[in-house]
Amino acid sequence: MKLVDRYVFREMVVPTLAGMLVVVVMMLGNFLYYFISDLIRLQASFGDAAELLVLKIPSFAWMILPSGALFGCSLAVTRLARDSEITAMRTAGISVRRIFLPIFIVGLILSAAHFLIQEKLSPWAETRSKQVINKIYRSPGAPPIQANVFFNYDKYWFYAKRVDREGAKTVLHDLMIYEIQPNGYPTLTTAESAEQMGNVWILRNGVMRKTNNKGFTEYEAKFKVAKLNILTPVARLLDTRKSTEEMTAAELGRHIKLFGSSNKALDDNWRTSYHFKLSLPLSCILIILCAAPLALRYGRSGSFMGVLIGILVLAVYWNVVVFGKALGSAGHIPPIIAGWLEVAVFAIAGTYLMWKIE
Repeated sequence: MKLVDRYVFREMVVPTLAGMLVVVVMMLGNFLYYFISDLIRLQASFGDAAELLVLKIPSFAWMILPSGALFGCSLAVTRLARDSEITAMRTAGISVRRIFLPIFIVGLILSAAHFLIQEKLSPWAETRSKQVINKIYRSPGAPPIQANVFFNYDKYWFYAKRVDREGAKTVLHDLMIYEIQPNGYPTLTTAESAEQMGNVWILRNGVMRKTNNKGFTEYEAKFKVAKLNILTPVARLLDTRKSTEEMTAAELGRHIKLFGSSNKALDDNWRTSYHFKLSLPLSCILIILCAAPLALRYGRSGSFMGVLIGILVLAVYWNVVVFGKALGSAGHIPPIIAGWLEVAVFAIAGTYLMWKIE
């Protein structure tokens, strides 16, 4: 590594780590804001509360790592520009792209780390955090129940849009049950509601559809009341549920292929999450692509400009991701556009800014 590369890299280390730490504190503070009352009311132990906070950190990687890359890049380039060091490098015949090369390498490293955390660490941490939450909230009979997630038992997959609980009574609303068949497509049963009666579920106002091995419906019947005999209580079934945050991109892709086409709203939500899992790891390098030329152009105004540029770029990134996810999940725009919108915006803007500054 050349001297100039080591020099620029060292300039990034402290502000990158500081930017990550600030965002970790902010995101955990936001998480505590919503849960602190329950933690106190339920008298959660310090160990459980601390473990829960640590386990939530990987789920914030989509903000932590891009923020670190952004502030590291902005403050480093601003400092070098303010002290005319970049001017000296350019006078020596070094191009802007070459000066920024170590910054882009840091962005690629952080993007790779983002993908590994998302695919390896985050699913495990999210599952473990739910176990800790269940432990904290546990009441006699069953853990708390979440809607809009899958839970599995034997050959059945269950999905409930809404869950109501009154004491020991559990009622699932807008229920879908997929019974996996050895050959061919699963049998799909939908019901407006389902209530557990011992080991039997009472399904009300539903439809059963059987499909052949080509996916065509060969049998369809409505029912007012139907019974499903399950030997495992609902509380234990729900311990196996998985949300999209607990799945890797490959797992989510398999769920979309197996279950998604039967429900458009669910399909839009899953496909949007799937595309975000593929696109978000690129955010670190793309944010740097935009921030570096902006910091170089306005860096002579002082260090505060580096902070300001970081805040503005981060605000754009946050809003593009949040609005894209909301619109894609609701079906207002195609999931693939929602998931890759921030990549398109920052890639186009960054390429243009680099061309202008060169």
